[in-house]
Amino acid sequence: MNRRTLAAGLAAGALLPVLARGRALAQARRQLAAGRLSPTAADWPTLVAEELGYFGRYGLDVGFVAVGSVAAVAQQIVAGSLDVGEVSSTQLVEAAQGGAKMRYFCQRTSTPPYSFVAQSQYKKYADLKGKLLIIGGPTDITYIFAEKMLATGGLKMSDVDFTYAGGTAERYAALKSGSVAAAILFPPFDFRAVSEGDNRLGRLSDAMPPFPFDGWAVTDAFMQGHRDLLVDFTKSYLRGVRFVNDPANRSRAIEILVKRTNAGADDASKTYDTLIGNGTIFVPSGVIAPRVFATVIDALAQLKVLNPPLPPPGNFFDNAIVQRANAELAREPK
Repeated sequence: MNRRTLAAGLAAGALLPVLARGRALAQARRQLAAGRLSPTAADWPTLVAEELGYFGRYGLDVGFVAVGSVAAVAQQIVAGSLDVGEVSSTQLVEAAQGGAKMRYFCQRTSTPPYSFVAQSQYKKYADLKGKLLIIGGPTDITYIFAEKMLATGGLKMSDVDFTYAGGTAERYAALKSGSVAAAILFPPFDFRAVSEGDNRLGRLSDAMPPFPFDGWAVTDAFMQGHRDLLVDFTKSYLRGVRFVNDPANRSRAIEILVKRTNAGADDASKTYDTLIGNGTIFVPSGVIAPRVFATVIDALAQLKVLNPPLPPPGNFFDNAIVQRANAELAREPK
C-alpha cells in the first residue's frame, strides 16, 4: 500500500466516527411541541434560537404551534396537546389555583413595553369613555395592564367596553379595521400603528412598576419525566436571550425580527432600542425570584381574583431546570 492510499484510508477511518455521531444525532433528535401566540418582539429570543439553529445544536426538533390566547396555551399544556408553552403569569396562577398541576421552569420577560394605541381622532385616554377597546381577555394579564394605563387618564374599566383577542397581531388588525377605538399592542405593532397615523396614548412602563410578565410553563408530570429535554430547551432559549441582549448583535437581531414578524425595518429598529436600549425586558438568567413573583399575586388579590389566604409565590415555579441550564451553559463554548 503506498503512502497516499494509506493516508486516504486513515482519513476515511477517522471520518467514520464523526459520520456515525452525526447519524446518531439525527436519529436521536427529540421532538417537543411548544405553544405561543402570534410572533412579536416578546418572542425575539425564541425566533433567534430557531433562526440560528440553537435548538438543533442540542438535538431538539421544536414544533411551535400558534395558539389564540394564553388561556388556550395553558389549557393545551394541561390536556397534553402541548409539552411546553408561553403563559402569562396571571394565567398561570389562575390555572394552578384551579387545580392544574402546572408551573414555570423559566421566566421570559419582565414588565413588557405595551402601549395603548388609539385611532387618530382619540388624543387622550379620557376620549375613550364609552368606546370599545380590545385587550387579550377578561382574565388575561393585559386586563391588569389596561386597568393601570386607563387609570392614569382617570378612566375606570367600567367606563369603556371591551372585546378580546389573545395576540397582538389580531388586536392590531382590529384597530386597523376600525372595529375598535383603541388596542393594547406590543412592539413592533405599536410602532407600525403610530407610523400609520394612530395615536399612542400611553405606555405600560409609565403606569406600573416591574412586573413578571410571562414564562415557559410545563406540567409537573412532564417536568419530572423530561428534565434533560427541558434543560436543553432552556439552554437553547437562553442562548437566544444572550444574543438579543448583546448590542453587538443589534443588526442581525433586527433582521430576524423583520423576517419572522413582517415588521418594517424602522419599526424593528425602534423596537430593539425600546426593549434593549432602555433596559432589557428579557431576563438573562431566566430565574424567577419569589419576591418579584409576589407582585403578580398581589395584583390578582387587588382584582379580587385571589382571596386571602394568598398562596406563596413558590407554588408557581421551579427554578431547578433553569439553574441547571445556566450551570451547563457556563461550561460550554459560546
